[in-house]
Amino acid sequence: MSALPTSALGGSTPLPASGPSTAATQAPTSAAPPLAIAGTTLRYRSDVRYTDRASKARYIAAKYAAILRGAVLDVGCDAAPLRALVGNPGLYVGVDIRADADVAIDLERSDLPFADRSFDTVVCTDVLEHLDGCHRVFDELCRVSASRVVVSLPNPLRNLLMALFEGSQGRLKYYGLPVDAPKDRHRWFFGHDEAAAFLSERGRRQGFEVEQMDAEDGGCYPWRTAAGVDVLNHPNIRGGTLWCVLHREGSGA
Repeated sequence: MSALPTSALGGSTPLPASGPSTAATQAPTSAAPPLAIAGTTLRYRSDVRYTDRASKARYIAAKYAAILRGAVLDVGCDAAPLRALVGNPGLYVGVDIRADADVAIDLERSDLPFADRSFDTVVCTDVLEHLDGCHRVFDELCRVSASRVVVSLPNPLRNLLMALFEGSQGRLKYYGLPVDAPKDRHRWFFGHDEAAAFLSERGRRQGFEVEQMDAEDGGCYPWRTAAGVDVLNHPNIRGGTLWCVLHREGSGA
């Protein structure tokens, strides 16, 4: 499967030359069912919705159960809530900066301490955007996977716009310039299209194809010009959290 095109969520409204003059106040529609990205199909899906780490683990386990039956590496595992939910917990390995992780390492300083193709599936959700070295770490995820890599990335651009409309006055979690250096922050600011291009193209360079991409949530408040054009009605903005399954070429089903 080839790399996905820009604006993979579908059609968009071209931006007009004039800037926005009025902003509508109605909220966007509530989260829709998973939206398959152009060129992929929804083989993996779940009705579970998540609001914290525990419910996200249930979401991952339900959605990707078919590929969580063998050896699983969970990179950025936190307290490893996914362990008990995979097909064979004895083959689960959690990696995190936490001292109580199965393998405690700082991903900014160390490569993954495993041989090539050591795990059937590698999971890394909402982690890469926190790392300066996200490109190197992504390549490491691919290196140690024999078959699949499951990655999720947020849409900071949408998050900022939603926060603005909801009264944040320009403040956004994981960004900004606090007086004291934070323990954690996002290192990258991007939209849906850049996330899709990063995962598909960098995966291709490592010998992986996109098996599925889907956006679990989406939509944004409208912001209309004097001519009535909603300048925020674009896939790069509307796409919510992006979930991607990469499949190593030639590794079988």
